[in-house]
Amino acid sequence: MGAAKLQYRTALGWQTALAVYMQLISWVPLGRWNYQPCCAPGLEQLRRGTLLASDGLTALAFLLPAAFFWLGARRGWRWAMFLSLVPVGVWLGLQIWTWWPPYLFGASERWSGVYARAFAESTPILPRWGNHLPPDAAHFVLQVLLLGTVATGAMALLRQTRGRSNQQPTSGGWFRLLRKKVPAARG
Repeated sequence: MGAAKLQYRTALGWQTALAVYMQLISWVPLGRWNYQPCCAPGLEQLRRGTLLASDGLTALAFLLPAAFFWLGARRGWRWAMFLSLVPVGVWLGLQIWTWWPPYLFGASERWSGVYARAFAESTPILPRWGNHLPPDAAHFVLQVLLLGTVATGAMALLRQTRGRSNQQPTSGGWFRLLRKKVPAARG
């Protein structure tokens, strides 16, 4: 197996793990792991008769980046692979921005209130001290999966881009390189 194909499979593995994890914590009640008083998992909402179509569609939307990446790798469409990484990268940025400053530097009064309402009963993974409120275990694992997905996806794209072009991308060059087809990753 070639290095590029292995890189695509690794990236697709991270995408798949992220998609499966999101479906699992969105739909299946896992005790304190995904407990939030405001938001019961989808199967629990379905059992209660409170699941809205929009809730179900939102949970299923988390499958789209993995589907786009797979389709892009399968068809050799760099642009689809790139587009799959954009929302995941934004999501990772939002996770980091939301969770890590309050943990490292101390939480604001507003975030302390949100945390007390939504996450105080969730499974802890990092120590808490004073007003330094850590991400719960479900979000910590989510952040690891997001980071792995973005890193391996970007490395797969860069490997293919560098392998296909002897020139260094200049202004607008990345988009030109993304338009070129990559050999499809079959199998």
